[in-house]
Order: sequence, then structure tokens, then C-alpha cells
Amino acid sequence: MEQYQILRVDLTAGTAVREDVPSELIQQFLGGKGLGAHYLASELPADVDPLGPENLLIFMTGPVSGLFPGTCRHAVVTKSPATGGFLDTYAGGFFAWELRKADLLGIIITGKADRLSYLEITPDGAAIKNATHLAGKGIAEVDDDPTFADYRVAAIGPAGENTVFTAAIGNNVGSTKSGRSGFNGRGGPGAVMGSKNLKAIAIAGGKGPRLDDQGKALRKTLSTKIMEPDSASSWLADAGTTAIVDWTNGVNVLPTRNWHSGSFEDAAALIGHEPVVENLVSREGCYNCPVNCGPHVKASEGAFPGAEADKLEYETIGLGASNTGNGDFSNIVKFAELCDHLGLDTISVGAAVAFAMDAAENGYIDDPIRFGDSHGQAKLTEDIAYRRGLGAVLADGIRAAAKAWGVDDSKVPVFEIKGLEFPAYDPRGSVGMALAYATSDRGACHMRSWPIANDALSEDENADPFGPEGKAEFIIGEQDENCAEWSLVGCDFIGYGAEDASTMLKAVGIDMSEEEYGALGRRVWNLVRLFNLKQGWTSDDDYVPAAIHNPLEDSGKALAPEVFEAMKKDYYQLRGWDEAGRPTAALIADLRLGDYA
Repeated sequence: MEQYQILRVDLTAGTAVREDVPSELIQQFLGGKGLGAHYLASELPADVDPLGPENLLIFMTGPVSGLFPGTCRHAVVTKSPATGGFLDTYAGGFFAWELRKADLLGIIITGKADRLSYLEITPDGAAIKNATHLAGKGIAEVDDDPTFADYRVAAIGPAGENTVFTAAIGNNVGSTKSGRSGFNGRGGPGAVMGSKNLKAIAIAGGKGPRLDDQGKALRKTLSTKIMEPDSASSWLADAGTTAIVDWTNGVNVLPTRNWHSGSFEDAAALIGHEPVVENLVSREGCYNCPVNCGPHVKASEGAFPGAEADKLEYETIGLGASNTGNGDFSNIVKFAELCDHLGLDTISVGAAVAFAMDAAENGYIDDPIRFGDSHGQAKLTEDIAYRRGLGAVLADGIRAAAKAWGVDDSKVPVFEIKGLEFPAYDPRGSVGMALAYATSDRGACHMRSWPIANDALSEDENADPFGPEGKAEFIIGEQDENCAEWSLVGCDFIGYGAEDASTMLKAVGIDMSEEEYGALGRRVWNLVRLFNLKQGWTSDDDYVPAAIHNPLEDSGKALAPEVFEAMKKDYYQLRGWDEAGRPTAALIADLRLGDYA
């Protein structure tokens, strides 16, 4: 097995030192989420302030990153300022490959620089340098700065500098380099980076790892496989994930006007697949991947003609268009453009804007913003990044805003779990999504499990999106599979299974059977659960918001409390957890997690 290394950076001391990763850790956790979780759980005390210098900010690739299609991704792992618990968030592009070209599996950053700084990594070493000339600049402006002409850059914008809880880290965002942009967005990793006075990480690697002839043949085979007409990624062919708008609107799960409804009038024609194709400039992809799933769009008309955004996603549309009651396509392009520039997570910020609109319409705040207000949405997005006016409250998330404004959530839905805002699937049209959100290890998240594909969006006429039967088992299976995939680190859209993963790992000298790969996912999920329990989370944090029991205005559907509780009980039992949601001693021993308990 290759000897992998990480870079230990102490911003307070001004040091950057390479360190070998023990081979047994690679065998037990691989990289990405798994290895990041190991370091966070091993080294971070329970009472650390997420925005304090002691918090760890971990950038982690995997052993196969960049070598095969759909693997040029990296995780950012830290303690979240939004939830106070574990956070892992993923991005594609070219940054992961540049990190591997620097002969690094990852970077672990602690401390706080005494001034705004950036971390430079080259074949000659690593150094912490002055970045005060980059203060206040947007992410693309940082990437395009002449200083970084020959580097791949991960950077924060003004939102990160202002430690906004929804601040993201942007990668490959500038206009002067080829490659699709990517954002580590959810849960506030940009705020953690900003709290450390770290504006950017700039890497110029060397030649990087190479495959032998068998490995190259495998890469070619996988590239051909994922481009077949019936592959897992074939549906992304012309406009990426924006096709989902049409699907969710059709089954009443598309968040509309702050979750009051599950469908938006003329969604397909106004904000869905059709206008994306009409305003498409190009499709872009990550390094060494032929899918090119990122649509680059430029609005031709509307409130913001000429607005331009890269990699427009379904989630951005669901939270920043239908949920804000806005059918102007240029509005969603402008929203995405602003979030990319300022360094904001489009999901949480879209949710925050819609929440403010609803609160204003119901008299909880004195502000002219209303549903459908394009210029008001743009202004509030900027205000969140700079912590101005209403944005100063919303910068800490809608849970904090609801408390500050005295909102009655029976009138104005407060759709968050553990402090993280809902993504764009209403669980009242697919109750399994409620359990997936509630049990997610980073707060409300659709990426851990996506049961809606198995029921509400399924072509199986026997699929039941409203009953609790089988939901817990399905969700556990997907959570474990995704934990393994994010330790690999693979792309969700490619959907590599255990057989593919085992074969790719063998090509880089890691002997891991399909059974061992499957066990890895279960081990990592439970490791993160142990970490979150140490942070003070309990079974009470595996909740759904009260407003989810109110019926949707269009379909009349609601989530009955007894249905959710039945699913949650099944989930704990199938997980091998006790009634308080704690892994049992027998499970901890079986998964070899005794050192973390």
C-alpha cells in the first residue's frame, strides 16, 4: 500500500508539517468522510466552540481521488457552527486532484492566523502567507487574482470572513481556469475557515499518482460504463439536476412559498428544465469525468438580464425560486450568482429569504420584502453575507431568526432540523424523507438518503410514499452505502457500488473486499453518531418541525406524528441503538469503535 500523508497546519504557530497516515487507518476508514471523522472524533474535545481556534478544519480526499471518473471530489470535515455537531460537505472540480498531485491525502488545519492569510502548497513545501490584499473579495475574484495564476484555489467570500453560519467554501470558481466550480456549502464550513483568518488555500502540485496499465484499462472501462444510455448518471445529460424540478412539482413536494405548498404554477416552463436549456451556455464537469453535469446558464431576460451562474442545481431552484414564490428565471440565476460570489450555501440562504418573506407577510417583522420580490431577494442575500439589517439575524439560520422574531410556526413554517434548513423535498409527500432528515448526522439533509426516489418519484405503482413500512431499513442501507462512498470519495451521481469500489482500490494497492467496504459505511455512520452524542445531541434532536404536521395547501397531505414516531422506533432498533439513540456496547465492539465511545 502507498504511504499516504496529510499536512498538519497550525495557523497560530505558523507551521505546516507533513505526517504519515498509518496504514491501519486507511484500511479502517479509507479517506474522505471516514478518515476525517476519525481525526475529528479523536482530537476535538466536546466543548470546543465551532468558531474558536481549537476547531479542526479538515480537507480530505480519498485513495482513488482523481484517478477514475467521478472521483475528483473532496470532503471538508469540521464541527458545524450551524448545528454544533459533525459536518461533512463535498465538492467536485479540480481541487482534489491538485491536492493528490501535491502527494497529500488531506490537510488538517487548527488555530487562528494573526491576520487574514492564505495557505500555499507547492512541491517545495507549504507556507502561510499574507492575504490582507484579498480582504472582502468574492470567491471568483480570489481565484482570478494574479497571485494564483498557476494554482487551484479553495477560498471563502465575504460571508466566510463575516462568519455567517451559511458560509460556503468555493473551489475552481474563477473565470480564468478550466473546470467546473464546486462548493463545500452546507453547515457553515466557510464560517469556520473565516474564523481562522484563512481566506484561501492555493495548491500547485506536481505530477501526481499514476495508474499502471491495468488501472488505466479499468478507468477506460468505467468511463464507458457511466456514459451508457441507461447508466445512473444518464439523466444528467443535458441540464444536470435541474430536471428534478419537473418531477417534484408533479408529486407536490416542491417547496413553494416557504413550504405552504408543494407545487409551483408553471414550474416546468418558468424555472425548470425548459428555461435551463433555453439559457444554457455550456456544460462543465470535474477533472477526469465525462458526464459534464454542471449547466452554466446566462439569463436572456427578466429582472436581471445578463445574470450568469455556473452549475445551477435543483436545490438552488427549489429553495431560491419556488420557495420564494418567484417564477422569473433571471432571479434564480442572479441568486446563484450572488451566492457564488459572496460564498453562501444556496439551500440555507434560499430558505432564509423565503422565511423572511413569510414572516414579513404575516407581520412578524416590519419590512417590505414579499414573496416574488426579485430585488428584495438579491438585497437580502447580500445583507446576510454582510450581517446587515434582517440579514444579521438570518446569518445565524432560521431557527435563530424564528426565536428572535417570536414567530408562531403554525403560521410561518420553521423547517429546520438540528439548526440546518430543509433541502428541497417536502416530506409530506414522501414521509421517508422526514426520517432521512431527522436521522441525518449533519442536520436536515437529502444526501444521506433519498427515499423519495423509491416511492413518490418511482414508477412502481405499488410504492407507498405515505406509509412507514420499510422506510427505516431502506434509509439505513443508503446511509451506510453513502458513508462508504464518501470515504472513497466518489460522486453520488455515478453511484459506484461495492464491487466497483473494491476493484478501484485494488488498482491503487488497497486490498478491501466488498464485505469490508460495506462494513466501512456502517462503522463510519456509528462513529459520527458517537461524536454527535459527545457534543450533547440526544434522541430529542432526531425530530421534525411542528409545522410538518400541518397539511399542504395544494395536496392536503401532512405527516402524522404517530407515523414519524413509528419510523424512528424502527430505525433505532434496526441500527442496534438503544431507545435513547445510543449505539449499544455490543455494536461498538463489533465495529471496533471502542476508542471513540
